[in-house]
Amino acid sequence: MGHVERRKRETLVQFLWHLSDVLGVLLSFFIGYWLRFKSPLVGTLWDLSKGIPQFRYYLIAAGATAFIWITVFHSFGLYQSRVRWGGQVISTFLKASLFGMVLTAGIAFFYRDFTFSRIAIPLIWMIAIPILHTGRICSYRLARLIVRGKPLRFLVVGRTPQGYRIANALMGGDGSLHEAVGILSGPGEGIEQRDDDPLPILGSFSEVGEIVKRERIDRVIAALPLSSQEGLIEVLRQCKHYPVDVEFVPDIFSLISQDTRFEEIDGVPIASLREIRLAGWNGVLKRTLDLTLTIPMLIVASPLLTILAILIKFDSRGPVFYLQERVGRDGKLFNMMKFRSMKADAEVKSGPVWAGSDDPRRTKLGTFLRTWSLDELPQLFNVLVGHMSLVGPRPERPYFVEKFEEYVPGYFDRHRVKSGITGWAQVNGLRGNVPIESRTKFDLYYIENWSVGFDLRIMLMTLRSIFAQKGQ
Repeated sequence: MGHVERRKRETLVQFLWHLSDVLGVLLSFFIGYWLRFKSPLVGTLWDLSKGIPQFRYYLIAAGATAFIWITVFHSFGLYQSRVRWGGQVISTFLKASLFGMVLTAGIAFFYRDFTFSRIAIPLIWMIAIPILHTGRICSYRLARLIVRGKPLRFLVVGRTPQGYRIANALMGGDGSLHEAVGILSGPGEGIEQRDDDPLPILGSFSEVGEIVKRERIDRVIAALPLSSQEGLIEVLRQCKHYPVDVEFVPDIFSLISQDTRFEEIDGVPIASLREIRLAGWNGVLKRTLDLTLTIPMLIVASPLLTILAILIKFDSRGPVFYLQERVGRDGKLFNMMKFRSMKADAEVKSGPVWAGSDDPRRTKLGTFLRTWSLDELPQLFNVLVGHMSLVGPRPERPYFVEKFEEYVPGYFDRHRVKSGITGWAQVNGLRGNVPIESRTKFDLYYIENWSVGFDLRIMLMTLRSIFAQKGQ
């Protein structure tokens, strides 16, 4: 069947998932509207003191929500047809739907022509979860029924961890219904069957042409070590006479920890081995998330900001805000805003030093502010103007950056993304005067594995940390 048929099957699964998600969101709004305004629950759990709104407003909101949620689901990788709908994917689905709800609520907050029920939005979200989940399972099963009896038969060449991992993933089942045939050993590899082999060992790579013909193979996956280039050439030579897909899994993927992007320059394929995920549309998505959450947070927190500013002014001599030069993305300098928590002349004698947990330079109010991380609130303005992000590596002062770059491997990679108010290192307890090597490892892990769901997780962990009074 080959490449075209495989892509048709993957497209079928993706189409059915898109369709079920759109219909699921629309159905959730219908049910949510009925429960909130028409069902017997009205008058028992909630009243209609403000009247019954026209359904057309909720219908418009349903269409907008479907578009937002599908966009979010794409960013979370939920439309990749080759992944199984299991525990990990369901967890990602729950995170994505929660984030989609937050975005929807944030947009609804700024829509002034109509006020949506505060009960309806979370009610619709709770209804949507089981409906969308059920829709995806039904779509998957429908795709299996459509292509039943016509599996795509695949063969793995190379007894490598990458090859075994792919074999196990494809055998797990997806919408394209693969059928595992076996494994061929690569150059220098034996053909003896072992207990850890996921498939039967059918022979050597030098027999691939004969086996492709005999077993009616649709797809050959060559997962050979870097040192076995001659094996790949032989596989290509023998398979070119048959209608079979040949795919190569570069062993170099085992040496890198982040996504690799491929492009072409004048027809020559180029693999980017050092690609930052927070670029292009991912950067736009992260900036949208920052603005969507930061603007409502500033509006809600404005009374608290005003009260704290007044208290700081009366507590000790000096300015309310403390502007400190920090190093941001691409090494650019910016002034980070904080509420002043120390005496006005704190660094006159000491110079630039890290603040400790019992720093005598703190004011009485400053100790309270730092315990609850309230001194960080003005950094929302840094996020608003684009100097920082809500989540990212914490920015350091130029003095420390120059020192750390001399002996901390990969330290400057922290500056390939925007600095954050909170970060993966901070929520794991690496705050204040801790080894910079440990903090850097966590920051680099965040940069290499960024996703919207990861950001959301860090934000929730930050709230938990604050209420546990772990601020420094």
